[in-house]
Amino acid sequence: LLGFESDIIRPAGLYKTSIHDIAYNTNNRHSQYGMSKTSSCFAALTDCTILPGESITFATLYGKTEDISDVPLVARKITQQGYIPFKLSRARDILKASSSLQIKTSHNLMDAFSEQAFLDNSLRGGVPIILGDIDDKSSLRNADEDSRIKVFHVFSRVHGDLERDYNNFSLDSTFFSQGPGNYRDVLQNRRNDVVFNPRIGAFNIKMFLSYIQADGYNPLTVEASVFVINDRQQCDRLANLAAGTAVGNRAQRDALDEILCDGPFRPGQLFLLLEEQNVVLLIDRQRFIEEVMSVAVQYPMAVFSDGFWADHWTYYLDLVDSYLSIYPEGEQSLMYGDSSGLLLSYFFSPATVKPRKEKYVLSYTFDGKSRHVRQLNATVFPDQEKFALQMADVQKLTGWYGSNANWQCDAQGLEFKSAPIAKLLLLAVLKYATRDAYGMGIEYEAGKPGWNDAMNGLPGMLGSGMPETLELKRLLLYINSVVLKYQRPVLIPEELGVLIDDIEPALSNLDKSGYKDADFLKAEVPEDLFRYWDTVATARESYREKVRLSFVGTTRKLSWQQISAIMDRWVRQIDLGLNRAKFIGTHYGNGFSLNVNPTYFAFDVTTWEVNGGHSYDGSTLVNPKSMSVRVLAPFLEGPTRMMKIVSNEQSRQIYNEVKVSDLRDESLKMYKISSGLDGQSIDIGRMMAFSPGWLENQSIWLHMSYKYYLEILRSKLYAEFYEEISSGLPPFMNATVYGRSLVECSSFIASSAYPDPSVRGRGFLARFSGATAEFLSMWILMFLGPKPFFLDESTNELSMQLVPALPLWLFEEDGTAQVPKLSFRLFNSIHVTYHNTARRDLFHEKPITYLIKYKDGSTVLIQDPVIPADIARKIRGQLLIDGIDVFF
Repeated sequence: LLGFESDIIRPAGLYKTSIHDIAYNTNNRHSQYGMSKTSSCFAALTDCTILPGESITFATLYGKTEDISDVPLVARKITQQGYIPFKLSRARDILKASSSLQIKTSHNLMDAFSEQAFLDNSLRGGVPIILGDIDDKSSLRNADEDSRIKVFHVFSRVHGDLERDYNNFSLDSTFFSQGPGNYRDVLQNRRNDVVFNPRIGAFNIKMFLSYIQADGYNPLTVEASVFVINDRQQCDRLANLAAGTAVGNRAQRDALDEILCDGPFRPGQLFLLLEEQNVVLLIDRQRFIEEVMSVAVQYPMAVFSDGFWADHWTYYLDLVDSYLSIYPEGEQSLMYGDSSGLLLSYFFSPATVKPRKEKYVLSYTFDGKSRHVRQLNATVFPDQEKFALQMADVQKLTGWYGSNANWQCDAQGLEFKSAPIAKLLLLAVLKYATRDAYGMGIEYEAGKPGWNDAMNGLPGMLGSGMPETLELKRLLLYINSVVLKYQRPVLIPEELGVLIDDIEPALSNLDKSGYKDADFLKAEVPEDLFRYWDTVATARESYREKVRLSFVGTTRKLSWQQISAIMDRWVRQIDLGLNRAKFIGTHYGNGFSLNVNPTYFAFDVTTWEVNGGHSYDGSTLVNPKSMSVRVLAPFLEGPTRMMKIVSNEQSRQIYNEVKVSDLRDESLKMYKISSGLDGQSIDIGRMMAFSPGWLENQSIWLHMSYKYYLEILRSKLYAEFYEEISSGLPPFMNATVYGRSLVECSSFIASSAYPDPSVRGRGFLARFSGATAEFLSMWILMFLGPKPFFLDESTNELSMQLVPALPLWLFEEDGTAQVPKLSFRLFNSIHVTYHNTARRDLFHEKPITYLIKYKDGSTVLIQDPVIPADIARKIRGQLLIDGIDVFF
């Protein structure tokens, strides 16, 4: 077909002959040889005449069978009359079922973009489905209220799509199909699950907090949950129910019994086993899986895979915020583990973060002319002692790890568990103990940077990130708010208590030293700050060694007063570090101001001592004795994360200064991931190899610019937000310039810094990214408001209020006296219509009236801005409510 055209653009073979001659080797002139070639598939149609006005549709199917002998059977099935139209219709039905929004505004492209963002977000993070609904009681409850209900995510896989051809992309060829996903992707894209499907409750919070390790890190790969039925009697009951009790069904009944009680399984895998064992169900498949899930125990699954990223934990509070916007009354029970199943395990990884004395390497500079200290090979994988513990739990029958292999135990071999608030406290302590020597950023001490992995050299430069520090402050403030609100003690691992005991005296000694920041800070880290950093880092390393293989098993009770005092003290220390960062940025960097703060730092070890150790390649290992700091170029993430912890007025100041900074692409009216990187060290990583305006070097990185738009909206800068998205969201772009569908995201857009003018403004690479999650968070604030459900301050009763942030131009008008309106679907089932009787922008404006429509045809009129508790619960429960008309 292509001949010798290696660019695979011109079908040179067709210029000389026909499809028929090529396919059938007419006259032995067109033999097909596949050897030494990477082949592709083409659908070929021969001997066909198309008259004017006629058309032919090609249907190409891709699939998989376990055995090549099944191919003829598949071929007969798919070539049956009507099969292709049926599958096309089915695919479209799945797409409709997967979209919860069904928006209808005045802007059709915006509606379609919202729907596509929801779908793409689902393919990257997964669609949560509810299993275990076996009676009327379960159908009225969520996963927290009824242990029979299980949440299982389908469709998700690594990064979501095939456009990233470097991924090990896999999907189970089963019912309930999904593949493994990267931790940040899945965590970020599941952020708003509970807002769109309240029945999942706190499932995501419990799962992801259970992945927090004793060392404060987490695995990279999230896999589908597995299920186990521990009760043999339940297996017998299900086998009788599904295979029948007749004597003639005994073989199938016994086979099903063994399948159900023979260890972990996933829903799709269960049906494959039934097929392999020739088990014929006497009940329909949906009822069967509901019955099985209702008695099964669910276990989250993950794999270490590759390194410990510095930013994964920063998305945990997003899950908590989303949950509390739907279940505000559930905070105390969730945080303190009052409900069954809310004491969480600790993921046990086969990798270990090295102490500084084993990873601070004396090496040559890039030009080979001098030597410097670099942090190299920061983790041990596999840690042989950890690996031996996991191997002891391998199942002889399957060769797989048992479920206990992934969870940290105490000295007696029992799985160690803590309440969610204790796990958040552990995380906060360890991140606080990992601040850099100037107290400005969180160190990238485990070998990986944050989300921007094109900065893969920054950890080696003893790099640190200010975004993680800003998120740490947010975490400390949240923990403090919880303990102040509920005034309850918290049980923590004894080893963590010892670490706190080490940090607090070190901080007191810093206070006693009399150290105060000078009016002019030098790049060299002051001796007192360096001493404090070294003491706390040593304590952190000592803690990690103690818990490397197990917890001792004892706990320590911290009073709420103790925790609050520690949180207050640490927040003050973080604020000092943030002020230092602003000074360092404005005096030693370019493009910074008091409101455009730095994002990344690197530290140079200026004096050191040889410690006698050697790295794997024989390089000399050293202990640092003094350091100086360098600040990298401005990145958009710094001010974006800052906006999450400051007042709305401060956010306005940040916005105004970012808009006139080099982070703004004035030609495209968008925001770049970074300012110019000229003069930055090539050691930073592969981003330095990219052309300006391309990939992580000064492009428009949609994931990050959408984070920025979200914070603008969250800060109630409504006019500014809609001005920015009018050029920054695809539905408002020029399709010719954007170069792809205006209802799809891109990974990045080539900015005006790119040398080729014809490429500027064009979207590239995968449409599935964190941008969809950030947009859905925007959508929620636009259409629902920040807290659709809340507790009344005077009665503490559950209440509901819809407070959107929508401009008048998004409401539909037909030119008559009809009230402008728009509509969407809440919780994938309740039709909501906003009536803008005021005919003005609805920016944080409370409703006047609600008309609640029940499924039985009855209605209730609520002439109040707030929906009372009884109806709010029914709306959240979804089953009884058909629609809500809201009048402003």
